[in-house]
Amino acid sequence: MTPSNEAKDVQMVKGVSTIVLLAGIWFFVSPWVYHVQGMANAWNSWIVGALMAILAAIRIGNPLTTIAASWVNCVLGVWAFISPWVYSYTPEHGRFVNSLCVGVIVFIAAIMSATKVHHPTPPMVTHS
Repeated sequence: MTPSNEAKDVQMVKGVSTIVLLAGIWFFVSPWVYHVQGMANAWNSWIVGALMAILAAIRIGNPLTTIAASWVNCVLGVWAFISPWVYSYTPEHGRFVNSLCVGVIVFIAAIMSATKVHHPTPPMVTHS
């Protein structure tokens, strides 16, 4: 990978990780927006949203060596997507759609982040 390609990849990783950061913040505050902060399953949004945001911030701060943070956010995106069924809030249309959208956005952005920056392998030394 040439230095200019690596710089472009780093900027792309920072960009999509920023999307994950914002989605995590939104997921964190969404129980208040939907007026369900008193329900036990609101903790799911608080914990998962906080983890998404923290991992995305870590990824933004060091995009070349924190690829695992993006893979964890992929899993959290899947969890956000399936959580309405796990916690039985599919009848609450707003929260239901919110969880689906956050899950898809985080999953896609985290996959893009996780698969973009690759460390080049060192050249093989051959003896003549």
